[in-house]
Amino acid sequence: MTDFQKAYRLSRHGKNLLKVQAMAGGMQKGDFARVKLIIDTGSSFTILPVQVVETLGYDTQNTRFREEIITGKGKINAPVIQLTWFNCVGQILYDFPIVAYNIPARLRVDGLLGMDFLQSCQAVLSIHNAEITCKRMR
Repeated sequence: MTDFQKAYRLSRHGKNLLKVQAMAGGMQKGDFARVKLIIDTGSSFTILPVQVVETLGYDTQNTRFREEIITGKGKINAPVIQLTWFNCVGQILYDFPIVAYNIPARLRVDGLLGMDFLQSCQAVLSIHNAEITCKRMR
């Protein structure tokens, strides 16, 4: 059975962007990091900064998987890290893969919440109301 959860308020970021807070779980029980992410429907992947991922105990140098992503600087090969858990807008995803990459500092956020997450929770965005609602499976 599916139902819609409550709508979560998003913060406006600059003129046309929306951001949200999330938490990423570390390798050790109890380790986590809070991150501010821009909601990016143009990004296939959720992206977290390399330093945050490494602080949580993950090895970004010796990963089994890498993903080619296209940035403003061209194509790069970035490590894919399987987080033990990822929590955002009331959705906790276990063994959630993210891309470890440092987005430009001028954006003043930690990373991007990509389509991988948005599709997994069947997100519905209201740009006008700055809200996100997710469908959840029971």
